[in-house]
Amino acid sequence: MTTIEKKGVPMEVKHQLFESMLHDKGMTKRSFSEYAQIPYYTVAGWKKSGKVPPYVMVLLTHMPTSKTVTAQQLIDAGVPRAIFWNNDLKKPIPNDIFIVSTLRRSYNDVIINQFITFFGEETVLAALIKHKNKLSDAFLASVMDHIHTSLASA
Repeated sequence: MTTIEKKGVPMEVKHQLFESMLHDKGMTKRSFSEYAQIPYYTVAGWKKSGKVPPYVMVLLTHMPTSKTVTAQQLIDAGVPRAIFWNNDLKKPIPNDIFIVSTLRRSYNDVIINQFITFFGEETVLAALIKHKNKLSDAFLASVMDHIHTSLASA
């Protein structure tokens, strides 16, 4: 629930709405804090106060969601069949799981560029951040460096 006060007083956002939106996006407070670059203790502290700053809801609303994709959709978009780890080409897989699992098995510049084109930079970055505890620091640094380099040259 949100309430809006009159004449420039900011709206008040209930913590339950924040928790519900996090759940709908398949995120934890920790992954949100990393995505939004807000200290985790601040995000966790909102529960105690029962309120969340309005700007947080704007960030959360614009965050990519964890939708599904099939390997066939990516093949149809030009991604080579050989890189896929799942044999069922029509099975829907959550985007974040698909991105991380596929990159872990067959990362190269061409694949990351195709994933950015297909999913969008925000979705690829959100997937990496969400699952960074399952990835090596060297791998994350390599992918992030490639994304920033390719965006800077574009």
